[in-house]
Amino acid sequence: MQENQEDEPSHIIRYCSNNEMFRPKRVMFMFLILNRENMRKMKVGLLITILLLSVSVFSTNASAEGDDIIIESDMTWSGDMSLSQNVRVLNGGSLSLVDSDMIVSNNVQIFVDSSSSLILIDSDISSDSPPSGLAGFGYCDESNMSAVRATTASEKNVRMYIRPIQGFSLDGATAHFGNETKELSGDEDFVPLGIGPVDVWVGLTGPLCHPVSLSEISVESNGQERIWRSAADFHHRNMMVYGDTGFTIEINGHMESIRSSIFGGTISASGTLTMNDTVLDRVGPIILEEDDSEIILEGNTEFTNSTDDHDIRARSFSTIRWGDGVIGSGGLTDKWERRLAGQSLSFDAMYVSYEITGMHRFPSYSNFSNELGVSFIDGGRERVVEISWSDDNSWEAERVWSEQAIVTITDYRTAWNPEESGIGDYGGGQFLLGWEDQVVVNSGIPSIGWVSLGAVDDSGNTIENISVGNSANMVAVIENTGSASASLAINCEDVSTGSTAQISPSFPNALVSPGEQVSIPFSWRVTVEGIDSLSCRILTPTQLVEELSFGGGQFSSSSIDWTVAEDDGSSTMVPAILALLVAAGIGGYLLLSIYTKNEEELEEEDYQRTP
Repeated sequence: MQENQEDEPSHIIRYCSNNEMFRPKRVMFMFLILNRENMRKMKVGLLITILLLSVSVFSTNASAEGDDIIIESDMTWSGDMSLSQNVRVLNGGSLSLVDSDMIVSNNVQIFVDSSSSLILIDSDISSDSPPSGLAGFGYCDESNMSAVRATTASEKNVRMYIRPIQGFSLDGATAHFGNETKELSGDEDFVPLGIGPVDVWVGLTGPLCHPVSLSEISVESNGQERIWRSAADFHHRNMMVYGDTGFTIEINGHMESIRSSIFGGTISASGTLTMNDTVLDRVGPIILEEDDSEIILEGNTEFTNSTDDHDIRARSFSTIRWGDGVIGSGGLTDKWERRLAGQSLSFDAMYVSYEITGMHRFPSYSNFSNELGVSFIDGGRERVVEISWSDDNSWEAERVWSEQAIVTITDYRTAWNPEESGIGDYGGGQFLLGWEDQVVVNSGIPSIGWVSLGAVDDSGNTIENISVGNSANMVAVIENTGSASASLAINCEDVSTGSTAQISPSFPNALVSPGEQVSIPFSWRVTVEGIDSLSCRILTPTQLVEELSFGGGQFSSSSIDWTVAEDDGSSTMVPAILALLVAAGIGGYLLLSIYTKNEEELEEEDYQRTP
């Protein structure tokens, strides 16, 4: 081969052995004398170039970022494959599995952002470490008792050996088989099933009907080597699969599955899920994380072996479309639950007491608002607000139970509605508890506002001039646009000085009914002439979280000119003359008294001198 290299056209790119690089030999323009061999080599070079370009294009579709596979455009995977890295579908990307059988390693995550999608068509996704235990529901009656099916064709003596889930024990548990029972104990025990062949359901009850859990089971005949299998691999009833799922699929965008299956993983979504003719084994419950999350189940989609007592766990307002042909896990596993966590009642006042009836598993619940006017229902713990019962459920009259809880206000008192006022509790009495995260209680409360404030004469006409020393007849007009009465008072200050005004009474007050305007009369005096106005404030209850929650506020009157009265001749002459006459009379009386006294003393002296 070496001696012929010089004869090769230089535009042919040739792969060189011994780890040589791709390289051109030299440039030769021989386009007019190309033979068939040269044309063949050109085709080979073109194919190699196309392959290199294909690799370049692929690298823009999927890239590695750390240990994650990043997909940002349309990508299709087919055939048998194993996945051991996290997959992130981002920025409008799309990952399609078509005719694929994928085995997913433990703890792998497939994440799809809000602008991207995951599509399964005729494909299977399976965990290499699915949840493998079983846990009962805690019932002891025969129809709802947890049970495992033991089968063998052996004609020898048969035993079923069982082990509990790690951290649990068989102590106090009882096995029920045929007409017999056996007390179980320890970390491993057996149930004697007699001479085979055997096909029997073995019921299991815990102490005081507590659930029984199983990790492994071995059905063996006498003399046979014991072979342990995961408990979840056995036929069972009234039990749920127990354990951690092997992988997670998190959908913020869209996922669609057609004629496919998913085994041993968790699916959660804040976006949209569409499942058509899809088998979901050891996958449930599918978790809808947001109120606007949506799941559409169509065709012959089927749930089996959910790891909780329901196949779908949704938020209060998530959309669930369960088609007529869709099959749930059945038994004691319900179709879906709607759950609500962190719900609170928000009041305008502190220490408002209330009671709730009609919640799931609570005959009644009582609490009161804190210093911020907030009260978390059941401490904010998650609660079930809706259940779609299993098709096997025969004891519930309605196929779907929805919470219709009633809140009753038991004590909502403030300074505006003390008991002696005759006004009832604020808060509206009773109302239906909604499913919102925060329920604002704003019914059955007053809403107080100012209309006017000013001085009037005896006829009710506005006046703007008043003499110092006289009192201004003031009228405050206040309205209540709320839905409850308020017994309130006002306080005022002189605008010119900012000091407390001389008003009477000191705290004018009134009872204001809903939809009513009231006039509060009082008097105002000043001691200094000049222009001044009055600023009044509605006194609000100290129980309120925000001062103006029930309304109120401050309002100022128009300016009033306080004047000192001036003298004129006609008006001051008579009082002056009267004053002079009175003074003269008093003076004359005093002079007359002095004169009379002197005369009496002289007469007495003359009398004493006479012999």
